[in-house]
Amino acid sequence: MEKTFMDELDRNIFPYVEYPGYPFRYPTHLPLIVSRKQIEELRRVSGALYHIFAKAVKRAQDCGDDFMDAMEIPAGLRKYLHQGNAMKDLPTWISRFDYVIDEKTGQIRMVEINADTPCAEIEAYYANGVAGRYFGKENPNAFEMNGLRSFMLDVYLRCCGNMNSRELEEHPILFSCFDDYIEDLGTTKFLMNAMKEAVPEDVRSHILFESFYRLAVMEDGSPALPDGRKVSFLYRMHPMEILIEERADQDGSSLGELMMDGYINHRFHMMNPPESIIMQSKAFQALLYALMEEHAFFNEKEQEIIRTYIPECFFQRDFRLEGKDKNSLWIRKPVWGREGRGIDIINGNGETVYRKKVEEEEDIVCRNSESCLIQQYIPQQKIVTKTDVGIMEGYVTLSCFMLGDRPSAVYARFSDEKIAGNEAYWIPVLYE
Repeated sequence: MEKTFMDELDRNIFPYVEYPGYPFRYPTHLPLIVSRKQIEELRRVSGALYHIFAKAVKRAQDCGDDFMDAMEIPAGLRKYLHQGNAMKDLPTWISRFDYVIDEKTGQIRMVEINADTPCAEIEAYYANGVAGRYFGKENPNAFEMNGLRSFMLDVYLRCCGNMNSRELEEHPILFSCFDDYIEDLGTTKFLMNAMKEAVPEDVRSHILFESFYRLAVMEDGSPALPDGRKVSFLYRMHPMEILIEERADQDGSSLGELMMDGYINHRFHMMNPPESIIMQSKAFQALLYALMEEHAFFNEKEQEIIRTYIPECFFQRDFRLEGKDKNSLWIRKPVWGREGRGIDIINGNGETVYRKKVEEEEDIVCRNSESCLIQQYIPQQKIVTKTDVGIMEGYVTLSCFMLGDRPSAVYARFSDEKIAGNEAYWIPVLYE
């Protein structure tokens, strides 16, 4: 196999370069070359959208069950979405906006946000720099690892900074996921190490990893380690819409609700906070367009940003083809779909013209959806790159991480499918 920048990647940091079950390596051989102007716009727009999303979350928190039903927020979760949190009540602490690039205009269009359990931090904050050095080009994320460490220090200080070493030994800081999923395991440990590198030296031994398989939930709702210690802070790489419905094997009691009772009673802090589920629901983008009907809610600048950068979106129940251009195309996405599962493209007559095929669909962990988001389909620019299977033509999804409300590292995926899913490659992003 020919030498590539992948040979320089530390598998201890990036353990899924060779992804289990896939015959080809996960990165592309060649980078995506971008302009500074494009990345500046990506970050600027992401910062503006975050503030718009956070504003809409506050409205959603005031809504009743009819609205929460439309968003498909699990009923058992709703009472936990209102208490605020240590990070200035931000609705999500670490998130990732995903964009496609319009074929006609070259403009970025935001199509999804992962506000609950975003992955790809390893690719953006570590591996993109390795690619930059290998290809001799500038890395747009050159200083973002320092920003991630600073952010994780801020999280520690706001959540556990008032605890002394003895208290932290008794109630450690926990990073957790199901450890048989290599991408979640790598991401969880990467963020844990970013916090360890940032905090005072005497705190580091109190920041631990443990698999979700080995955790317990105590009677007061506290997550606990196998040795019985209750944790003061939990980073979870486990979707909130699934976590809330976890049940005990012995008697079927709700472990998810018990743990959330512990959270709402201040037994521990959690990253991301439960209210991140509001943004995570794909129906949230339909909410933005619905709120624009209330002309007093978003100001003119905010409405302009939504119309310019977010394709038109509807709740399934509100979508009507009457009056729409017969040549228009629309994406139909399950509210809780992941990895492209269940996505169709329909035409102006309501006919399915494309159905996303997903390998081993039954292995994708996601909640079943009762309804869909209908979103205007944006034809995308094509690029040509090289992978382990040869030269490929396909599409790029360009992303921007948010650390709280600050735009941070950029990331990109490449797929020969119109809708990127679990077949997508990671493609490094470098300046011209």
